[in-house]
Amino acid sequence: MIPNYLEEWARKSGPSKVLAEIRRRVEERKCGPRAKVKVPLTRAERSEVGEILDAAWAQGDQPVAMARLRAGLAQHGTELEDLLVALGGPLRDLPAERQSQREVRAEEVTEARRLLRELDPRVPDAVVTRCLTGPDILSRARAIRDVVAALTEENERLQVLAARLFRDAHALDRSRALGRAVARFLSGRNCHVGADGVALWKDPVEDAEAWRAAWARGGVVCDEVSTQVLVLNLPLVGAAAAATLASLRGEPVWLTLRSLRGGLRLAPGVEDVFVCENPSIVEAAADRYGDGSRALVCTFGVPSQAALDLLRVICAQATLHVHADEDAVGRRIVEGLLRLPGARRWRMDSATVRYEEELLAELLSDLG
Repeated sequence: MIPNYLEEWARKSGPSKVLAEIRRRVEERKCGPRAKVKVPLTRAERSEVGEILDAAWAQGDQPVAMARLRAGLAQHGTELEDLLVALGGPLRDLPAERQSQREVRAEEVTEARRLLRELDPRVPDAVVTRCLTGPDILSRARAIRDVVAALTEENERLQVLAARLFRDAHALDRSRALGRAVARFLSGRNCHVGADGVALWKDPVEDAEAWRAAWARGGVVCDEVSTQVLVLNLPLVGAAAAATLASLRGEPVWLTLRSLRGGLRLAPGVEDVFVCENPSIVEAAADRYGDGSRALVCTFGVPSQAALDLLRVICAQATLHVHADEDAVGRRIVEGLLRLPGARRWRMDSATVRYEEELLAELLSDLG
């Protein structure tokens, strides 16, 4: 039984700081019998602690010696551990808890990997590892299994599948962890293996085309109207609806992936098409030049499938001049688009980090 006056002492500012630090060390197994605890204390707080130690200690600047504190508490018939429990509840063994958590995690990893290997042994171990991320990987593995087992209808739309399984049409979106995990698993089903035995796998989360292809392996169709690309004064011809939509000059127009289907090419006479990342550039060009602006395509961030498909059509007939924000993401966008035939950088400076809006005047000067 802890005396009331001792509990009152322990709850004072100085003693509470010291005891909190001691509790932390005890629970980490870092508080041996000869340990000394140094805690920043005001002179008044040292005086409070000194009520159990001694007045001489309070006048100095020495740390709290554990042996000295235990002896002071013993004079009042109290053990240090009993006081800590009375103040803050049972003491924890944090190293033991962490070890137990590691063991549980290892068991969950083993079971999760077993579930996915049984689901499809063709998926390489490295891909399985990428599927199993997050704090509860066993639940993740079970969810992947349930989704894959539900892939029974050919050409079911992704949002319809998500709504059917989870009553949430966006549960399997690329922005959701489960959607990314299932797409990775599906993409690993038929990935090629090189001569050295290493799987040649591309993460579908990083590429719009690979994302759609991964779901297609499971008979799932990603919608073609939410993936879009913004254009200005881009003359197109062909049977695809995009040719009609893009014929509106002087006004930015959104083209969906669906609208690109059916046959499409760049109209004759266009030799250069400019590509930017941000819609603000397109809007500024429309405001300043209207139907006199040069042909412009905006990826609106990382290129969507619609943007990639359109640019593949364009690069067969015209030179692509590619620009994006000069941050890490923007540079990756540019590097990816430079793989298209004939694509070249447009006012990209490798030495600085500037966003497109900071270069608006320079970019517009090329578009008029």
